[in-house]
Amino acid sequence: MSEEDLIAELKRLSEELGHVPCKGEMRSQGKWSGSIYQKRFGSWNEALTAAGFEPNQRWRIPREDLLTELRELAEELGHPPTTSEMLEHGKFTTQPYRRIFGTWRTALQAADPDYLENYLQSDTDTIPFGSDWPQIREEIIVRDNDSCLRCGMDRETHRDQFGRDLHVHHRIARRRFYNDPDRSVDDADIPSNLLTLCIPCHRRLERMPVQPVVG
Repeated sequence: MSEEDLIAELKRLSEELGHVPCKGEMRSQGKWSGSIYQKRFGSWNEALTAAGFEPNQRWRIPREDLLTELRELAEELGHPPTTSEMLEHGKFTTQPYRRIFGTWRTALQAADPDYLENYLQSDTDTIPFGSDWPQIREEIIVRDNDSCLRCGMDRETHRDQFGRDLHVHHRIARRRFYNDPDRSVDDADIPSNLLTLCIPCHRRLERMPVQPVVG
């Protein structure tokens, strides 16, 4: 997508909503995810500025709103979210969590003590996404006809039902590539390793010991 296309979609959504959209509204109601704008322009607010809008000014997000979002995302994913998952799927970035709670672990503990125990048993949060992940993610969803490959839920229905975009799942986990000296985490993002899934199907697939070929 060109910057002109991204800005045009921002202006279209602003006209539809009647106000300057936030990142979460772009994710749930726009053509592309907010992370694509963040990747292209540097931040969501810089994208708004490029489109001629005033930046979003919601800096002091209430503590309980942050915890509610963390709990809801944990419920959708089926596990406490990592910082990478919060950046990809969450309504907020990790910055307000660090500003209020100091560390991500403290935020997890404030949301639910069990989250911290589960988080400490996982090394997922140390594993980055590939360098072109936002663009690749969008290409995979388009490749899969904007629908979940397991149940067929389309993108618009998914946004209406869950308030979030479809997920893109790695059949072979990113950590397998990250820990391999002969491969990089970018190698995890080849099309054959990626599947478009809705939130419930993603949750079920993550719990399977052997990942099936879908589609």
